[in-house]
Amino acid sequence: MRPRPSEWLPRPRLAEGRQFTFLIVAPRYTHRSSGVRALYRLCHHLNHAGYPAAVVAWHDLRGNRHQESAFRRLGGAGYRVARALWHLIGPADLSPWDVPGYRGPACDAIVIYPEVVPGNPLRASKVVRWVLNSPGLLGGDAVYPDSEMLFAYDLQKLPDINAAVSQPIGAGRVLWVGLVDPAHIYPDASVPKVLDCSFTHKGSALRRKFPLGPGAPMKRLEDLTPTMAALGDTLRRTRTLYSYDHYSNLLREAAISGCVVRVPDARGVWHDPEGCDCPLNILWTPGFRDTYAARFHDRGFVPGFVEQLAARWAVPPADAGWAAQLPEVRGRVFGGSRVRY
Repeated sequence: MRPRPSEWLPRPRLAEGRQFTFLIVAPRYTHRSSGVRALYRLCHHLNHAGYPAAVVAWHDLRGNRHQESAFRRLGGAGYRVARALWHLIGPADLSPWDVPGYRGPACDAIVIYPEVVPGNPLRASKVVRWVLNSPGLLGGDAVYPDSEMLFAYDLQKLPDINAAVSQPIGAGRVLWVGLVDPAHIYPDASVPKVLDCSFTHKGSALRRKFPLGPGAPMKRLEDLTPTMAALGDTLRRTRTLYSYDHYSNLLREAAISGCVVRVPDARGVWHDPEGCDCPLNILWTPGFRDTYAARFHDRGFVPGFVEQLAARWAVPPADAGWAAQLPEVRGRVFGGSRVRY
């Protein structure tokens, strides 16, 4: 019997015979996107759990859906185009965590794509699709093949995801990673609240429909927060955050920092998102103000995640000594100078 590809393909070489078990496809790191943070944080947790993982950079195609459609139709020619669009993360140490970079073929690695990446550009034989938002909403495919193993980031997105697959998934396929970094996000009652801020992000349409009136001076949060440290400092000084983006982790960060948070509903009525029934509301976990720090550092989900993957594919066992080497590989980029398919 001819072996399956997963049985004979080599895995990406790392150093001294080591190989990456996971490759995570992600845009360049930015603290402004919770989805991007989730991808890098997952890579960090996998590495510290003993499963060598790296990030492969992805050129952002979300704004050109015609190009995405052409990419899927062109087949081999499309992959030659894709080769020009994939680029090195350079440098990988833009992430504050233990996340090396990688460029090259997938070989036998398990490749994790977010939902915004269309198709399988790395031609991986083992594909995990981590759906961080609704399928197709921010780019990528609206339907997923049975060859991919799907995980949701948010329990609330399961209905949308199950409409995009032939075999529905359940709550056991929710892969939640804590994103509120207690090193930067925390309350401090001694800091005077002197700002009122607005936040737009994914809410441009709502901002155009319901502009804030010319009342008290309002600062754009985006203009004050070039770094994660600046975000924490600004939120601690903010009285009220008016957010047009109802589905953003930033709302939790603001609430933890002591801000009054307000979002508009479909009629433009500003209200507290905690406990509201708006369809795009984030999940407000009971007691999140007390548990967010522990959840940020918790990688207890990794064994269960790997166990589910191992039921379908061969997954190398965890390497207990790998975490000790992370300071040496952090920020490095492994692989060839070109991506070859």
